[in-house]
Amino acid sequence: MADRLLPEDPEQVGPYALTGRLGEGGQGAVYEGRAPDGRRVAVKILHARLSRSAEARARFVRELEVAERVSGFCTAQVLDADIDGDTPYIVSEFVDGPSLIRLVREEGPLDEGSLMRLALGTATALAAIHRAGIVHRDFKPPNVLVGPGGPRVIDFGIARALDSEALTMTSQVVGTPAYMAPEQLAGTAVGPAADMFAWAGTLLFAATGRLPFEGDSIPAIIHRILKSEADVSALPGPLAALVAACLAKDPARRPTSADAVGRLLAMIGADPGTADPLAHGHTLVLGRQGVFGKSLFNRVPSQLGSRRRRLVLAGAAALGLTGAAVTALAAVAVIAVVAAAVFVVPRFLTDSPGAAASGARGTVKIAYMGPITGDLAAFGEPMLAGVRFAVDEYNREGRPLKAELVALDTHSTPEGAEPVAQAAVAQNTAAVIGPTLTGETMKAMPILEKARIPAVSPAAAGGNLSRNGWKYWHGTVPNSRVAAGALGDLALRTGAKKALAIGDDSDEGRTDANYFKAALEARGATVTTASLKEGETALVPKMRGADTVFVGGLATTAGRLIKAARTAGITARFYLSDLALDPALAKEAGPQAAEGTLLTCSCLQPGSSGGAVPAYAAFAARYAKAHDGKEPAIYTAEAYDAAKAVLEALRKGARTSAQIEACLAKVDIPGVTQRLRFTDTGELTEGVSYAYQVHDGQLTLLGDSTKAKVS
Repeated sequence: MADRLLPEDPEQVGPYALTGRLGEGGQGAVYEGRAPDGRRVAVKILHARLSRSAEARARFVRELEVAERVSGFCTAQVLDADIDGDTPYIVSEFVDGPSLIRLVREEGPLDEGSLMRLALGTATALAAIHRAGIVHRDFKPPNVLVGPGGPRVIDFGIARALDSEALTMTSQVVGTPAYMAPEQLAGTAVGPAADMFAWAGTLLFAATGRLPFEGDSIPAIIHRILKSEADVSALPGPLAALVAACLAKDPARRPTSADAVGRLLAMIGADPGTADPLAHGHTLVLGRQGVFGKSLFNRVPSQLGSRRRRLVLAGAAALGLTGAAVTALAAVAVIAVVAAAVFVVPRFLTDSPGAAASGARGTVKIAYMGPITGDLAAFGEPMLAGVRFAVDEYNREGRPLKAELVALDTHSTPEGAEPVAQAAVAQNTAAVIGPTLTGETMKAMPILEKARIPAVSPAAAGGNLSRNGWKYWHGTVPNSRVAAGALGDLALRTGAKKALAIGDDSDEGRTDANYFKAALEARGATVTTASLKEGETALVPKMRGADTVFVGGLATTAGRLIKAARTAGITARFYLSDLALDPALAKEAGPQAAEGTLLTCSCLQPGSSGGAVPAYAAFAARYAKAHDGKEPAIYTAEAYDAAKAVLEALRKGARTSAQIEACLAKVDIPGVTQRLRFTDTGELTEGVSYAYQVHDGQLTLLGDSTKAKVS
């Protein structure tokens, strides 16, 4: 499922209506769209900042040319393009299915029928690519989408023509190390044989769920690729022999992609001697004929359908940002931007939990654990950026201990946290920045706790997290009890005596209403309760006589209720939880109706801070300078602080989990958003909630809620 469009996103390009956002990369953003005939399509639009660059347009043209040359044989078809207009775009077939890496991690290794179908489909795609004079150069599990009609090979962003000068540049190594051929690692000339090496490694991953050449560090993986033989025993006999041949160290000894198609056709009893074996293989794969036996591909959509989950963290649904999220079930075919689940930052990318580790003397490995893909990537990616920024700043200090960052993708689900927590343990990670979500924390922390790996979360704010008895968990934002209590205190300071607390059907909405109620009643105020499910007609009369109304719902819901109340003459001041911290609030209610509304949140909303928090203003300036003027997004600063707490331990010489935890127990330093000092249960000793107020239709940060001056 695509996420909703951001305010700055176009609603239409050419004849294509854009209905949602699928992802974003360095070159462009990718959208789900509708063609004039109603067909779902994927639309990649060149970033506006690049549209005036001749070089960027040339790369975009090259990507289109490559995709058009290979379109049709187990690759996603290019349907349309406009490269010359003010907004260059490419339209391709929409593939409704997950990446191979996601499929294997969620469903396990493929059965024999599915494996043979994958082998033939991807070999056919590579044969078509090679026949068109193209080398893919980055074939790997994330770049294979698995839809009901079989596999599709995607992402030709670094593909090159066989006669391209770039292919012989010895100084340029492009690809993913875990699937790179020896000649590719050496930086020598790269041809189609390198794609066949990667193809064989990808099939081994599909059959086992493991890297073809495993190791506890990038150098170890490279050494094994160069010196060791892969274990192909998990594959059926004839396929094992073909894969082993494709993994030959000498590229001249590897079968060509066309040879592989012929051998695969023979294995399934199909006639390989047709006029065009590629067309035959393509027909067999897409036609879902019974030659493969039971095939997992035919049940992908029903078993891996998108499951939108509410964000349970401080600032959950804050700003309503879901636009940058990319779900693996709505992958984007040729123009998709597919993220591997585990990768080393900022150097080579890898594709497996066991593949990302430094192991080098003088380095300490720390991991970011959170949603990099999936429905909540709009929150997770900015957090990863904040952690990366902190690590980069630390490493530039020139200290003896270097930090190596590993990113562990939970795919936006609590269930995704368990395997990546196990990966963190397997990789001997010294500390974790995360888990970022409350649900993920509940799944991952028992594993990290058992392994005694300290974790510092930049966003998990469930009110009961600190009550689990964990010794290695720490949070750098106040929990929901503190945030809602701070809003109650703010209401009392502004004269609340008789209040109505309205919760919604979600756990967080009800909990926030209860915390707000408790804070007011503890100081003598009278509070009655209600539920949003009663509807505006029933709720507005209940507000009469109240001077204070709390609404624990999202911005759109709260905004509509405020509008109805003001229309009915209700004069009470409205107080909202962080669920409503969204510019859409004033738009929904109307600027005049929303004027004066107060909110609290443990997070700092980008763009509203002004000079109210000088530390944030200084951080934002440094971040923008390092990121070509791009400002930090939601939770970037909080993640930076979480990383800063761990990196402070490295500054003191800590290199093991035990040493880092000992330092975290004593840390006391200023952060961008909070004073970093923890209680025995992992909470901040002096957590600050920030107050916001609607002024002239805009959310304005007032600063620390205990010191905020309310108008």
